[in-house]
Amino acid sequence: MSKIFDITENKYKCQKFTPENMVEIMLDLIDYSTDLMGKKVLENSFGSGNILKVVVKRYIDFCISQGISSAKIAEGLSEDIIGIEYDKTQFLKCKTALNKIAAEYGLPSVKWNVHNSDALRMKYDLKFDYVIGNPPYISYIDIDDDSKKMIRSKFSSCKLGKFDYCYAFIELGTLSLSENGKMVQLVPSNIFKNVFAENLRELLKPHISVIYEYPSQKIFESTLTSTSVFLFDNACNEQCIRYKNVTDNTEYNISRNMLEGKWVFSNHYLSNDNQVRFGDVFNAAVTIATLYNKAFVLSEEKKNELGLESEMVKPAVSPRSLRYRRNEYIIFPYMYVCGKLTHLTLEEFSGQYPLTELYLQKYRKELDNRNSDKSALWFEYGRSQALAHLNNCKLLMSTIVTDKVEVYNLDENTIPYSGIYITQLREDYTLQCAEQILRSKDFMDYVKRIGIPVSGTSIRITCNDVNNFRFTRR
Repeated sequence: MSKIFDITENKYKCQKFTPENMVEIMLDLIDYSTDLMGKKVLENSFGSGNILKVVVKRYIDFCISQGISSAKIAEGLSEDIIGIEYDKTQFLKCKTALNKIAAEYGLPSVKWNVHNSDALRMKYDLKFDYVIGNPPYISYIDIDDDSKKMIRSKFSSCKLGKFDYCYAFIELGTLSLSENGKMVQLVPSNIFKNVFAENLRELLKPHISVIYEYPSQKIFESTLTSTSVFLFDNACNEQCIRYKNVTDNTEYNISRNMLEGKWVFSNHYLSNDNQVRFGDVFNAAVTIATLYNKAFVLSEEKKNELGLESEMVKPAVSPRSLRYRRNEYIIFPYMYVCGKLTHLTLEEFSGQYPLTELYLQKYRKELDNRNSDKSALWFEYGRSQALAHLNNCKLLMSTIVTDKVEVYNLDENTIPYSGIYITQLREDYTLQCAEQILRSKDFMDYVKRIGIPVSGTSIRITCNDVNNFRFTRR
């Protein structure tokens, strides 16, 4: 059996039980209200039973409205509603609650078709008309090796990368559906943006038909996260997906064919041809990566104290240092000759810059143990990324956006060591133009759609996100 839940913290993470109002929304979305007898329902991780309880009540209410006998209703409940839950305590709590509901309706004893088992390891003989769920969320790092191996072998959405535990439950739901079956799931919104969820998105893409998103809403009492509900309908082949941002009360019809890579839910992003891709006229890139900032980044006091060769020290910035107006510097063991980056040899570095070499030798062990590029010398940065174009004027922004996009102008001599920096590719699109675009409401709206929530109202974005933004042609 799985060892995942041997870790108390994992149990806590998983047991975010579905609020009743969300259950009603989910059941309405799959139209679980009429013609219910004989329709098979599966919930493959039911927790304390918040969803199953409402399913059972709706089932009973419908049957009573059709004049079906109590004995027949009890029989139908045992045949049509199937649930699975791994946690024994929650399993028993749910079963007690279901028995209480049956007694309140005056039904005879029901042989509940619920199982205390690991849904990902069970074999399924049935196909279901409805799959409903709030799957357990556990990050890749917290999944034990045995479970990782099993999940990779069984679920295509988890073959590559650092998958979340919930991906397997969502895929299992699609595999469990009948030809015209429907699935509704309450999930973290980052499944639409996380790079490791791309295989899952491709699996959902043909038949996902509705997405409700609740950004910055506190759906679960103890957690502030961006949550979504989606409907997957095997019978749906329409070209557009209905998207609704419940928080903003905005709604779009989004072309299924336009959803590639990260899924962006925005009319602006999917609009007409009179648009320019940001990355075609500017270049947003990651900043330098020393892989050991402690050795290279200096405070103003430290820089003055050391008195290193001036050619080896440049002004340095990060979004944080700029925000707090903190003067910093960085050892820059390279040269630009005629505008092109030049690497120093070992002999040149030690011979021409002995003070800098002596200082970095204090960190030699840590520098040698970095996971550096194979071509990097011990005194160089761990990664050669960003170096070629740093000797230009540029903009800097953070990878974390909170409330608004902060953009900073940097000269050609200043080295950014954190964040995303932007350089100009074409003469007709200046950095001033780029700054206006990045500070615009359209870009901020785009960030809200494409970014991954990290905490509160903060959102993480990438260089690719910035480069893929489209703005109206000048």
